[in-house]
Amino acid sequence: MPYVSAYKHFDNAKDRLVYQPKINPFDYEIQQLILEAERNIGALARLGLKSHPLTPTILRNSLVKTAHFTTKIEQNKLEFKEVEQLYQNYKKNPMMIKQKAQIEVKNVFETYEYLYTLNPTLDLSDMDESVLKKIQYILMKELTGYPEGYRNIPVALHDGDGHVSYQPPAFAEVPRLMQAYFAWLYTSVTGYSNPYDTTIADFNKKLHPLIISGITHHLIGYIHPFPDGNGRTARAFSTLVGLIHSDLATIKDAFSVEEFFDKRIEDYYDTLMEATQGNLKPFIVFYLECVNASLTKVLRQLQRYDKIKHTRELLGRGHAKTMFEWISRMEDGEVFHRQLFDNTLDASSSSIAKNISRLKELGVIKSGKGRGEYIVCIVD
Repeated sequence: MPYVSAYKHFDNAKDRLVYQPKINPFDYEIQQLILEAERNIGALARLGLKSHPLTPTILRNSLVKTAHFTTKIEQNKLEFKEVEQLYQNYKKNPMMIKQKAQIEVKNVFETYEYLYTLNPTLDLSDMDESVLKKIQYILMKELTGYPEGYRNIPVALHDGDGHVSYQPPAFAEVPRLMQAYFAWLYTSVTGYSNPYDTTIADFNKKLHPLIISGITHHLIGYIHPFPDGNGRTARAFSTLVGLIHSDLATIKDAFSVEEFFDKRIEDYYDTLMEATQGNLKPFIVFYLECVNASLTKVLRQLQRYDKIKHTRELLGRGHAKTMFEWISRMEDGEVFHRQLFDNTLDASSSSIAKNISRLKELGVIKSGKGRGEYIVCIVD
């Protein structure tokens, strides 16, 4: 039996619809994840991401990953390497991209390039209703025959067997539901009840940007305000909303939360449905875990690059450096056998053993379980 929207997070107050997401922002588990996110963001800031030599690669890969995974979630069949190649073609001549799967990806490139020009930290109009509609329009350009803006048709979500699993609100309700959301968004960011009463802010109503971002993601899926592209729009617009965090805004184009949504796709859908039924916490926890996973991945990339550069300088020339160059091409956690060195290096067994000990002292490998086995741990 399909679940029908029952306005679980909406209330009527003085003849006005009010959005009141039912979640405790001070929940211990949520707060621990927020603290972890702040540590990750701070660590990235200290590493100086924008001036780091690896930054161009990280930024390119982040956009490619976002485009690949946000469309993969919507059943786009392009492989990551194909999206990577498509990005190179897109930078040269976007007009040559004509196939549907490719257009979906190209639209994501264009959407996030537009999104990264916005700055909601300075101007809240950079994340207002018109921006939301523009994001959806860019994402679905050349892909839909429906008119721009909110839907004027009924929509439904289907499960893997084709049965209706969720019936969003009637299309006539969409404008006022979205109006209630944007009123909540303003208050959650500023603490003021509305733009016309800015004398006293209620700081108890202000929420952490990542909580606002997660709630926004759920809300767009819950209302399904557009005839097409609601999932992609939810992921893009919630990313934009998160940029009211000024430090996060400085690294906005360096990480891809969508990659981790896809890695945990069942959790993604299950927690979203729980939120739709009234229990928001599981999705917010899931959302924050994915944000932290994406931030941690970038942080480890930067730390790994710096550790490799520093280790090369310490090793100078010789067999130890040659051995390290092979190791640096492996993933952290990868297991290898010393036979790799025995078979390929023109060096004595004692020399190889001595250099292995040196690499262990430098903290780039550690002993494995078996005899002669070692584990790569450049960033442990």
